[in-house]
Amino acid sequence: MVNRLSNTWNGRSKVATRYIAVSVINTVNHQGLLYLANSIWDWTGGWANVFAAGLAAIPAYLLSRAWVWEVSGKHNWRTEVLPFWTIAFVGMGVSTLFAELADRVVGAGIAVNLASLFGYFLVWVAKFFILDRLFLNDELRVGAEQLAQDRAETGAEPPSPGRTGS
Repeated sequence: MVNRLSNTWNGRSKVATRYIAVSVINTVNHQGLLYLANSIWDWTGGWANVFAAGLAAIPAYLLSRAWVWEVSGKHNWRTEVLPFWTIAFVGMGVSTLFAELADRVVGAGIAVNLASLFGYFLVWVAKFFILDRLFLNDELRVGAEQLAQDRAETGAEPPSPGRTGS
């Protein structure tokens, strides 16, 4: 597992660094909205977390797509939108359970925020690997389609099957 993380970081350090930065931005957005809804508006921890997670996920998706994985143009529902929002809802579900539990045991306040944060952390690492694979595969697919189109237009031959290229 450590070797896999190390290999991923070495090959994708720019992406991983940007993912961490977007995660920090998303965490600040989410935690601020959660504190507002739970501690100021007096919503229960669960409902406050659903509100905060739903709202914070919008800029998280847009920043992840545009800045982390540098994908632009039309949104692909199968490889971008649905996977991102599915993972976001899983994170929201886990963090909501923790936030509601903290609200019932400890009461409103920072305990709800910390519990929610812990729930999200459980999903955070897996989310990077899943989204990186999906966005990268889509990027490679689009690049391969463009390469094939360029070759068709110029009449260039594709490399022989035994060559991997560099």
